[in-house]
Amino acid sequence: MKIGASLIRVVSITILLIIVVTDFFYIKLLKNRIDNITVLTSEADSMVVVKSSSFNGPVVVFTADFIDNFYHYSSPFKDGMDFNELIKKYIRNRWADHYGCGRGTRERKRIHEGIDLFVPENTPIYPLTNFGIVTEVSDNPHFMVQVQYTKPDGIIDSMKIEYGKTIRILYPEGIESIYTHLNEVFVELNQKVDRNTVVGLTGLTGNIRNSGKPSHLHMELRDSNNKSFDPRNRLRFEQNSAANFIKHINIGD
Repeated sequence: MKIGASLIRVVSITILLIIVVTDFFYIKLLKNRIDNITVLTSEADSMVVVKSSSFNGPVVVFTADFIDNFYHYSSPFKDGMDFNELIKKYIRNRWADHYGCGRGTRERKRIHEGIDLFVPENTPIYPLTNFGIVTEVSDNPHFMVQVQYTKPDGIIDSMKIEYGKTIRILYPEGIESIYTHLNEVFVELNQKVDRNTVVGLTGLTGNIRNSGKPSHLHMELRDSNNKSFDPRNRLRFEQNSAANFIKHINIGD
């Protein structure tokens, strides 16, 4: 019995030693891998290079492949067209359908905060990039959105406009697209979507019903402050390449 107990203790101690030694080398391997991760960040408007181990809190690292794949924008109709082709084919009136065109009345002047792409009713629409998160969705055909307008005295105020069935999608760059006047929405709040996700169908909901206009997709782009901007200022840029930038910098410098 004593021999058996001694043997069990020896085996147990040996196993513990093996675990301790294995963990030591595994931790060392992980540390080496972490030390090999270089993070590009900013300080005082300058790019700085740091090691990931210098951060106290969680760090999210975007690789060059991630940026090049998920910052590239494509047609909301997944038809292979670039943005210039979309505008040429689907913009009906350059003085009314582009961003910034006049809207409202003399008492309530506002601008068109998106672009109107005149496609057939019930055309499937997709996210603009390979990854996105649905941040707002309404299946209400009378859904209202708060927008700004200017009074005759120059004072800026806000009012509600009927957008109809609406989908809002956030992309990795921090830009959001808003699709309105939809007939159908197929996504839910916080749902993750990609370029193969049919998020909805174009339609005739919202204030379009009283405008005399045919079915079209009203598409807006908004920044992190919920400020709309002209899609032509972003979507005409065809292909970014973080990989090309990284290839030409010397991390050791």
